[in-house]
Amino acid sequence: MKLHTNENLQLQVSEIMDKDPAILDLSTSIIEAAKVMRNRGISSVLVSDPQSGIIKGIVTERDILYRVVAEAVGIFKVNIGKIMSSPLITVGKKTSCLDAILLMRKKGMRRLPVIDDDGKTVGMVTLMSLVGNVPIRSIDLAELEVSTSQSTVIIKCPYCQSKFNDKTDLSSHIDRIHLGSGLLEGDLRNWE
Repeated sequence: MKLHTNENLQLQVSEIMDKDPAILDLSTSIIEAAKVMRNRGISSVLVSDPQSGIIKGIVTERDILYRVVAEAVGIFKVNIGKIMSSPLITVGKKTSCLDAILLMRKKGMRRLPVIDDDGKTVGMVTLMSLVGNVPIRSIDLAELEVSTSQSTVIIKCPYCQSKFNDKTDLSSHIDRIHLGSGLLEGDLRNWE
């Protein structure tokens, strides 16, 4: 049986976003960015131009791992401005949670900066914050099956239909199998 109660997916991302995303300037060292992520318990930082204050891109833990460590780039030779993903894909603060999830799914992303009507970055929303703040009975993107005889909920991966017992296992699976291996359409942004 599939559940299709989507009331909470119609919440606006502004209702669940992180209102204090980490923003570092282009010249910040990779080491400093990694320390900020570790100390704040986050997996990405936004990258701004220090002169204009405009957000130019995003750097994730995966960017550091794949673009620096895996490529054996000296961590003292490049800054986050050189490894950031750009251009930035954003959503407006009135975007529904469902629309944000669908955009992430389409673009193979797990985080989106949230902008206000003037284009100013006012927050960050992640796939985990979206899914984690939506009661399990309202998710139909990762299809749910309920076994009435056993009263168990099974979550299906939206990409390969593998089955999982909880959203943490699903998230790990997507990170490891789909995003890590490039089996999705992928992030269409470029990095320099």
